[in-house]
Amino acid sequence: MARFSCGVQCTRIILFSLNILFFLFGLTLLGFGIYVKVSKRLEIVLPDNIGMKIVSGDVPGAVGLLLITVAAFTILLSAFGCCGALFKNRVFLYLYTIILGLLVIAKLAAFVITLYYRVQIRDSYKSGFRELFIEIYSNNHTDLQHVIEDIERNFKCCGIDNVTDYYTHNYTVPASCYKDQDFHKPIFKEGCANAAITWLWNQLPIIGGVLGVILLIEIFGIASSVSLGIAISHSSYNKLYD
Repeated sequence: MARFSCGVQCTRIILFSLNILFFLFGLTLLGFGIYVKVSKRLEIVLPDNIGMKIVSGDVPGAVGLLLITVAAFTILLSAFGCCGALFKNRVFLYLYTIILGLLVIAKLAAFVITLYYRVQIRDSYKSGFRELFIEIYSNNHTDLQHVIEDIERNFKCCGIDNVTDYYTHNYTVPASCYKDQDFHKPIFKEGCANAAITWLWNQLPIIGGVLGVILLIEIFGIASSVSLGIAISHSSYNKLYD
């Protein structure tokens, strides 16, 4: 009976272990997604009367459904990887390789599309922020006004574009727009939309690093599953002629 080399055995163990972790992560994500789907707690942050609807459900329900979908996909993918590594099954390994390869391509495509449409995404974000701002203050949603004020304090900004957003709609300028929340000190000049985008831009090295590590793990998964599948094929071929 043909035996695998030490390197192939190590690859098999690592592949199995990684997919066990992915499986547990998928189960955790599934539980959280179900909780978000059925829980009403998120409606405190995203109430229905703000008008933030997505197709056939509210925002928390849509987020929960998205999490459940991602969790199910993660569990299915990890199951293919585990079964392929554990039972030395080439079909599972090649399915795992194909799905993971498509996932890598989809991530790269999403990255390129995001860069290409970055201006439209920024404008859409600012437009949505403006609508939310007007809705919150025109309907006097005091709980959500505190959220806007927290953003202004943390990012040292005022309004969407600047303080004139308050003047234009005849809203009272909150203390959060002033330096040290002191009405006798200068008002922050930068708008919160640009401040948030600038902050996100400054986090890109961290985000890129995390995504890079994930991408390397996925590429390793592809390479290891292909090499293991080839080793199993050679083993089956050798057994025929032993």
